[in-house]
Amino acid sequence: MKSDLPHRIEQTIKRYDMAEKGERLLVGLSGGADSAALLLCLRELGYDVTACHVNHCIRGEEADRDQHFCEALCERLGIPIEVRRVDVPAYCRTHPVSEEEGARLLRYEALQGIKTDKICTAHNLDDCLETTLFNLARGSGLKGIASIPPVRGNIIRPLIECSRADIEAYLAEKGQDFVTDSTNLLDEYSRNKLRHKVIPVLKEINPSLTDTFSKTLGFIREDSEYLEKLADDAYKAVCVQDGYSCVDILALDYPLRRRVIMRILTKNGIAVGQDKIEIIEQLISEGGKASVKSNCFAYTKSGMLYIYKENTAQSTDSDCITISPGCTVNWHDRDIHFEIIEIDGKFENVNKKFANSCLDYDKINGVIVLRTRKAGDRIRLVNRDFSSDVRVLMKQAFPAHKRGSAVILADDEGVILTEKYGAADRVKIDADTRRVLVFGEVDR
Repeated sequence: MKSDLPHRIEQTIKRYDMAEKGERLLVGLSGGADSAALLLCLRELGYDVTACHVNHCIRGEEADRDQHFCEALCERLGIPIEVRRVDVPAYCRTHPVSEEEGARLLRYEALQGIKTDKICTAHNLDDCLETTLFNLARGSGLKGIASIPPVRGNIIRPLIECSRADIEAYLAEKGQDFVTDSTNLLDEYSRNKLRHKVIPVLKEINPSLTDTFSKTLGFIREDSEYLEKLADDAYKAVCVQDGYSCVDILALDYPLRRRVIMRILTKNGIAVGQDKIEIIEQLISEGGKASVKSNCFAYTKSGMLYIYKENTAQSTDSDCITISPGCTVNWHDRDIHFEIIEIDGKFENVNKKFANSCLDYDKINGVIVLRTRKAGDRIRLVNRDFSSDVRVLMKQAFPAHKRGSAVILADDEGVILTEKYGAADRVKIDADTRRVLVFGEVDR
């Protein structure tokens, strides 16, 4: 029976909207059966194909043999090829990754460095089965069990629904040889152990394992994609307040909440792991604040999750700025302007809330400073017969990540204003006031 591999590849390309005939496709060509078959099929289907072979400099003469094979194959087919040499052993000596992972990272980097519309890798259905088993063995969510995605950005995988047996049958029919990577025969790598020891046992239990897995994988991908879409929609509702991420986390069911948490962590450059998710879940149920990365913290308040970076450096001159009328100062990424307004004492028609945030400039003693809160700071607000702890006021008025940028003004006698609560009673404006100090944030 004639192989229908090209037709199946064409159907996969259409199903996942991988590519158009007018686009230029780059095939990552190792010389193995999978990539050789992919190159031949795409050419047979009429796609504009070019190839790239990445020599990882791992297997010495064997690696050079693979390179020469790929060059000869492309020359015979009339397909342009570029060769990239990457020193994987050297890379792994300076980066904490395995040789297998280092090769993968450098290979994709090399492929992305070539200007084409799409990059085609030769992952097949057997690779998906191995990946699913590998992820199950080490622990994974639904996305990991869904295995290798057919499309990821500009990377497409036209062989993703074809078995290795189908691929080798197609090559045999075409009389096309291929090279075999000797490392694929060793059990030193986890995937090879699955390929040589685990999967054969599963095929004894179910001789139709590959076909059965293909159908199951389709269901898993559909479920995973649906949940990921819901999570993307929920993530779009994330609020960004003054550069800090926050989301109404309690409104989400756990499957979506976990996925949104993962997106929030990723956005803030925090390595995603079950330990971090559990930290966030504990904050949701118990409240409080927890470190999720060096100088990066998470906390929940009123059902909202906040991720923010905290400046743990010791106090510097920027924590206390002397101000004068007419000046504009940068205060923790806020531009605050101070101005003197001269009046005749008639404040009957002025909004009370606004008036309480104004200071009688002539009642201020000594130098005026804009500063962060200090231990023991207290203020007696306008028309109150008691003093309040500034720390408590800040806690009530601002979420944790914004307290450090709140406006606190002080003179030689102590605090004369706290943002959102207003001026101290001793500097309040009254009928005798002639000069009023006002401040406001300047829009950038």
